[in-house]
Amino acid sequence: MIVKQQGILPLLLFWVASTVCDSHIKPSEFLCNEVERGRLRNQAENLCKRMNNCSDLTKPLSPEIRLPDASIHKETWEKIHFKDRMAEVLQSLRNLVQDVEAARESMQSGCGSSLLEGLEHNARNYQGILTHPSVAVEVERLHPGETTRPPIIQKSSSNIKQILRHFDNLLKGKLELLMMELDVSCH
Repeated sequence: MIVKQQGILPLLLFWVASTVCDSHIKPSEFLCNEVERGRLRNQAENLCKRMNNCSDLTKPLSPEIRLPDASIHKETWEKIHFKDRMAEVLQSLRNLVQDVEAARESMQSGCGSSLLEGLEHNARNYQGILTHPSVAVEVERLHPGETTRPPIIQKSSSNIKQILRHFDNLLKGKLELLMMELDVSCH
């Protein structure tokens, strides 16, 4: 059966691609243009700056937000199948979207809610780009037949600074390494 041979990631990617992606960057630009990736990454950095002016976030968030494992040991990372690395990043983004949405619902409107909405929006943009059918096709072309294993569940935090730092590190680290590997198709 074809599905068993190729794994479930392509099907999962196409299923998640049906979620709304309202980023103004095309997936091909994201893959092939480091400047465009940097521009999108700057949106996450702007959230950190906005947080400094927000008094709503002095209390811990409830419920806690699952943190992506943003640390990288390059040799270990490179030994993991590409699709497993991709699945880990996507699962981190999914967890972030779900948890931030839940935390935002428990918060009254104000700068804290607005900041969490921006974080959720930014994570959805990345999720939408990574699950776009053109990216899924490219992943399958470069890494045919790889199967995926479920990613490890991360730690949690109620500290918005720590959450934003982990998200920013995920973007600058693991996500950027994935994009550099997919970038070969651009040349």
